Amino acid sequence: MTINNFFSRISRQKGSSRVAINTVIIYGQRLSAAAIALITTPIILNALGVDDYGLYVLTVGFVGMLSFVNWSLSAATQRFIAFALGAGDTGRLKRIFASAFFIHFLYGLLLFLLIALSAGAIAERFLNIPAERTEAAKIILYIVSVITFINIITVPFTGLFRAHENFLYLGLVAIFESVLKLGIAVAILFVPFDKLIAYAAFLLGVSVLVFIINTGICKKLYSEVNFQGKNLDKPLIAEMLGFMGWSILGAAAIMGRNQGVSVILNLFFGVVVNAAYGIAMQVKFAVGMLAQGITGSISPQIVKSAGAGETEKMIYLMRTMSKLAVLTTSMVAIPFLIEAPYILKLWLGNVPEWAVVFSRLIIVFVLATGLSAGIQTVFDAIGKVKLFNIYVSLVLLLNLPLAFLFFKLGAPAYTIILTGIFLEVIALFVRLFLLKKYLGFSIPLFLYDIIFRLSLPILATAGLVLVLKQINLPALPQLVFTFMCFFSVYPALVYRFSLDERQKEAAHEIISKTVSSAKKAVGFK
Repeated sequence: MTINNFFSRISRQKGSSRVAINTVIIYGQRLSAAAIALITTPIILNALGVDDYGLYVLTVGFVGMLSFVNWSLSAATQRFIAFALGAGDTGRLKRIFASAFFIHFLYGLLLFLLIALSAGAIAERFLNIPAERTEAAKIILYIVSVITFINIITVPFTGLFRAHENFLYLGLVAIFESVLKLGIAVAILFVPFDKLIAYAAFLLGVSVLVFIINTGICKKLYSEVNFQGKNLDKPLIAEMLGFMGWSILGAAAIMGRNQGVSVILNLFFGVVVNAAYGIAMQVKFAVGMLAQGITGSISPQIVKSAGAGETEKMIYLMRTMSKLAVLTTSMVAIPFLIEAPYILKLWLGNVPEWAVVFSRLIIVFVLATGLSAGIQTVFDAIGKVKLFNIYVSLVLLLNLPLAFLFFKLGAPAYTIILTGIFLEVIALFVRLFLLKKYLGFSIPLFLYDIIFRLSLPILATAGLVLVLKQINLPALPQLVFTFMCFFSVYPALVYRFSLDERQKEAAHEIISKTVSSAKKAVGFK
């Protein structure tokens, strides 16, 4: 079976069969990537040491802060491609891809030049790092700027795969990339020179290799991939930039609550706290990937429903996505919240200061963001991004200035995450009121369906665990018991109290079709 036939079998699946296959593929990739990341992190932490690990987290965060526009570029690219696919406009796809690649290449080049030319000043005057690591920080900034450039120009290719719902390919490449990073973590244990610089250089090699693979496979599978100047469409570029313009505020908000946090923490507390924040972000990735399996498989369906004019279906998919995102995340997040000190000790051995409290608060933050899963996709799909990004972004952008003020007043480091959680809840209600404005959306129905019906199973199962925790079992048996409750009692309560009849039917249908659809897709009877 050729690679084209293999992927085309997957792409021909429709409806619930397609969602089932996509969900299984994404979860398989996410679980594999999370498992490999959990193995890689303690190796890297021990190889680099807390200070150098914190320095790397800081430099990546700083470059990520400068590259926040890439988030809006990525959203615009995926939206335009998916919308054209939903409308069946194949001729427009070539122009979209060529125009998107041009925009990404130009932006990536400008960002690279900005960082490369200012690396010295950034390392010497802005970052709070040990004096003896200043030169290393400069080199890391150079390397990370190249990695960022490569990642930016890769976006049109991954956007094309996502719009075509080719999650199998994306999953395979992501697993391959994770395995390479695990190999790098082991390799730097034996590097005789500066391990931090070696680590960054090896990661650059991985980025280059993944880019080559993405471009080669994408060009082989999809005819819309082209680099010819004649396919550049100036009106389309202007339209995409116009769409992106209002998304920049949203991108800045995402930057503020992710990479920007690392920079503010560094200014007040130094690289040791950056290391703790880096550990918490690994926890966020591992727990958040559970929701991404659902959101990744449903998001294209939302955009295509908008393209087909099926508004009611689009809203129902969005509401279902929010519910399932929180349910799937909480199955691991709540037991982790309860057992965090022991889990981090088992995982890392030497746990950096602040890592436990950061990780616990990040878990709450992930659950809060899950409530809004799919709402951004709906606004992107219907093209109503102006007011959405203005109001929501203005709320979320308060995170950094408020944290700066609190830190000036002597607040502890974890205050910045508490502030982010509070603002995320406020932003949820802003999103809901905007949905009501544009689509006649029912806010009470959302609150009842998502928050109330989710709270019952979570509170009941967590209460059971906390009551039985008073037995004072040894740490490891208690950990096993806690997770067993959330993998057995919790799903039963969820099915009974949290899913409506349509969602129960859809769950039955997707589960029953998952195995058979996957077998058919790969050529089995």
